[in-house]
Amino acid sequence: MRIDDHYFHLKINQSDESIECSEPDDFIYKSSGTIVASSSLDDEIVVGKFRVYYVDIFSAVNEGTFSIFSIFDSYSETVDYYEAIYDLDSDDINEKLLKALKCDPFFGNVLIIDRLEILPAFRSNNLGLFAMRRIIQRFGSGTSITAIKPFPLQFEWNKHHDDDGWTEQLALPVFDKNSRSATARLKKYYRKLGFVSLPSTPFMFLETELKLPSVDNLKS
Repeated sequence: MRIDDHYFHLKINQSDESIECSEPDDFIYKSSGTIVASSSLDDEIVVGKFRVYYVDIFSAVNEGTFSIFSIFDSYSETVDYYEAIYDLDSDDINEKLLKALKCDPFFGNVLIIDRLEILPAFRSNNLGLFAMRRIIQRFGSGTSITAIKPFPLQFEWNKHHDDDGWTEQLALPVFDKNSRSATARLKKYYRKLGFVSLPSTPFMFLETELKLPSVDNLKS
């Protein structure tokens, strides 16, 4: 994708997968990568990072060894999504989620976009939305829903070990110090892609099968 004088693309880190599914986390696939900008001079710079989790419900149920909860419980970043998506007693889809999405009951895999970080100089022109749109296209195949937790990173910046200066480059401390207003703006931002909030939770959801807004519409 081209914005102004730069072309942007995703670079996906390699991962290893176990041949034998012997643990719950063998059914949840963690992927991460960078968002790279290149100019006509063929130079490349990293302008963003992302991390996603693909929860393979179909394979886990077919295998019949582990509960759906145990799959989500494999990572601290994913476990809280379970209660938002499923009824705790039946593993059926939460009625509140169906109502929020205005859809019929469904069953399927889940894509969780855990982190999306963009450097300050590249946050204009909706680059974050374009990147998330492409991430959904790239990783969302075979899923029923995509889930996110819009949480302004400036409120957690000092909790993560940073050995490459990335956190400092993000310049998070200069952002809005009001958690409520910052989160509200972030939710409004992601609604442009079609995400809807689940009441009484910090999460937003999108039916992956729905047509995403076009790039041209996101530019407006």
